[in-house]
Amino acid sequence: MGNGIMPVINRQYKAESADIVVVGNGIAGLTAAVEARRLSPDAQIAIITEQVHPTINTPALKQFAIGKLTQEQLLAYPTGTERAQRIRVINARVEGINAQGKYLYLNAGYGLGYGSLLIATGSVPNRLATNLPGCDFDGVLTLHRLQDYLDLRRRLAEVHSAVVIGGGAHAIETVMSLLHYGIEVHWLIRGENFLSKTLDHTASELILESIRQAGAKVYTSTGLLGIVGRVGSVAGVVTTQHNLLPCQVVLTCTGTTPVTTLAKQCDIPMLYNHGIMVNDQLQTNVRDIYAAGDVAARKNPQTGHYEVNALWYNAVVQGRTAAAMMTGHHDLASRTMGVPWHATHLGVFFMLSVGNHLHETKGGTILTDNTRKRYRRMSIVDDRLVGYLSLGPTQPDALAIKRIIDEGLSIRGIENALLKGNFDARKYFSQHKSRAVKDMVTSGKIPIVIPSQYAVHPVVDRPIKSTPQTNELIDGQSAFSQPKTGATLRIETPKTEPLHTPVSERSRMVDQPTIHQWEKEGEPTTDRLPEVSNKTVESIMIHLPSRPALRTLRSYSEKLPIVTTHSGHPDTRETETANHNEQPGHTNFLL
Repeated sequence: MGNGIMPVINRQYKAESADIVVVGNGIAGLTAAVEARRLSPDAQIAIITEQVHPTINTPALKQFAIGKLTQEQLLAYPTGTERAQRIRVINARVEGINAQGKYLYLNAGYGLGYGSLLIATGSVPNRLATNLPGCDFDGVLTLHRLQDYLDLRRRLAEVHSAVVIGGGAHAIETVMSLLHYGIEVHWLIRGENFLSKTLDHTASELILESIRQAGAKVYTSTGLLGIVGRVGSVAGVVTTQHNLLPCQVVLTCTGTTPVTTLAKQCDIPMLYNHGIMVNDQLQTNVRDIYAAGDVAARKNPQTGHYEVNALWYNAVVQGRTAAAMMTGHHDLASRTMGVPWHATHLGVFFMLSVGNHLHETKGGTILTDNTRKRYRRMSIVDDRLVGYLSLGPTQPDALAIKRIIDEGLSIRGIENALLKGNFDARKYFSQHKSRAVKDMVTSGKIPIVIPSQYAVHPVVDRPIKSTPQTNELIDGQSAFSQPKTGATLRIETPKTEPLHTPVSERSRMVDQPTIHQWEKEGEPTTDRLPEVSNKTVESIMIHLPSRPALRTLRSYSEKLPIVTTHSGHPDTRETETANHNEQPGHTNFLL
């Protein structure tokens, strides 16, 4: 912990506390607080934020900038939601976490105790380099917060030409908004492709060509050498291609960086790299501390790397999951989030990206379908879909395709439908369910299938390799420098299992990896990671008695009762209706 935190006067932290404390009032933080109130009506809930305005629907800021929306229409929740839900809002800055004592250091010498803590501090924008000539001229804006868009909106009446910098979805949305306003736009992309981590060259060119046809001037493999000014205001830019582009504003849309400051300012070392590392239930490695939204880095089940997924929908889902965990409703947070996915509107195209469609797996197959107005790419291993990309005037069923990848379902017979975009999800899952039921009835076995990408691994300890000043990825896992040595991180089976969880869902949660474990009270467990096992559990078969399979389906229920048939005593009543025709003299058996 930094030297500025230790001497904080915390006389009030024992008197002030809450059951659930959320740091940050972005969409993940506020969603978590509202959902926690619904799940726990009597809990004390507090939000700590430095933000002075209510939670904003950030994807709508581009529409607000060009006058399509008013400020009131930007609110993510109705005015007064926090008061109506009895959520205490504290306008302050958190300067440190005492995880052993379970309280927060706030500025001005105050403190706040917590039962469960959610870190939802979001991200900050990547700005132009501070040594770039002219980066501090009036008219150089980094678009991220409401204040940035208010500043842009005040300037638009005097802007005739703008330069947009960035190669992601934020940049293209900004370009299209300015074109709608009738402004000449120069778009600078540092790489060869647009959205280089999501799109291949063909898909990138398809989108960029549509943007050129809309009126923008697109420059790939181009950066900035400097910004030209006139009396302190932007007059143009000089590119790395030695072109001078006149403009009145320079808009930076170059991505964001998670705010992991609190992970560094915690008295128990918290694992972080590019984001705070969490499991599927959003638990950090520190007891009773969770992370959600742009700051949370979850393991990608396909690559094994911890990745942030800074998307609005993802933040909402994570906020609800964190609320379920913090209020003790673990059954509501038991589902894995699966592979990452992204659905958005890019110019005239709808884009859907699911899984790892760019990675060419050994022994896998890449299928593409390219026409003038649409493009699809599929990555297939055996007969399993592992990645899917779609660009076109319409969007396919995103959640259906994500389910196919998450569950490792066979796509034999539907490859062409997926590739052409006429896949009928309802028909496919109806037939898939019918085949599964038929197989159970005819075989007398209950398949409990675990997809290969979520194979269960045993609980194993392994030391973390750390370097003194760097955060590295070693053997596919993250390792960080720690102030203490000898601690361990174990992967354990969740202790809470809902009684009503279906057998197929329970099979996925058994031995679900988590990075939350204490070996003894008050001591962190951070220097060991689970050893990767090559053993894959494909299925578990429970054999049923050799009587007619169509007689009853009670044997397929989650709870498997022990049924006793009695030998013909006149006063004995059979307690299980499913066995009323059994012959006397049979012994006990387990269905």
